[in-house]
Amino acid sequence: MTLTAAKPVTNPFLPAGHRIKDRDVRWELAAALRHFARLGYEFGFNGHVSARAPEAPGHYWVNPYGVSIGSVTPSDFVLVDDAGEVVESRGNYAINGFAGNLALHRAIPEAAVAVHLHTPRGFIWSSLGRPLEAVNTDAALVVGLQGLSTAIWGEEGGPTNVELARAGKRVILQKGHGYVTWGSTVGEAAFYLWAAERAADANLALLGVEGRNVLPAEKVERWTLAPEVARIHFEPAFTLAEAEGLR
Repeated sequence: MTLTAAKPVTNPFLPAGHRIKDRDVRWELAAALRHFARLGYEFGFNGHVSARAPEAPGHYWVNPYGVSIGSVTPSDFVLVDDAGEVVESRGNYAINGFAGNLALHRAIPEAAVAVHLHTPRGFIWSSLGRPLEAVNTDAALVVGLQGLSTAIWGEEGGPTNVELARAGKRVILQKGHGYVTWGSTVGEAAFYLWAAERAADANLALLGVEGRNVLPAEKVERWTLAPEVARIHFEPAFTLAEAEGLR
């Protein structure tokens, strides 16, 4: 299922001559979910990832309800149309909680992939309803990309996920409901979630600690992830899945 073609990367923050493999999007979604399972992000049937289906414009691949993210395979993904209806089910699998992802896909041309899982630290931090701070350089990777949404439960007066995404926010903190991230590739969107979880962990650990430091704006700007950098940061998870023979 994987493809071996690769394209060069020219970002100055990345090694010269590095090339990105082109892989099947379902394979990358499965590899990302397996990685997140190792990190302890699975929590019942909560959480979902989705990606535009390159072979079927206006359709999306979504992970199936009831299948562990630690064992999901590319062939398990369910094909859904632009109305959110399942058009190709694998093993009679259903999907769960796709409406938020679908709204991003439909409104944002660049949102080829959307990721939402109930990550432990991100969920705790989201209850505070406040943005992350750049308490270290890992946190600085995403604080400049974040937006805070209070509208997930229908509250008035706050921006919606779509409004934040239109403003360029690729890491959206939903008050009381963790993170949703999006990007033009699976690796990009997946790494944003991983980085946001680490940033939440650091922010919680340092909350109220004397001597806590926050990096200045100019350093945050320097460390903020570009899409192609985020994508390559997730490459080790893909190569591990390849080494394990994910099919």
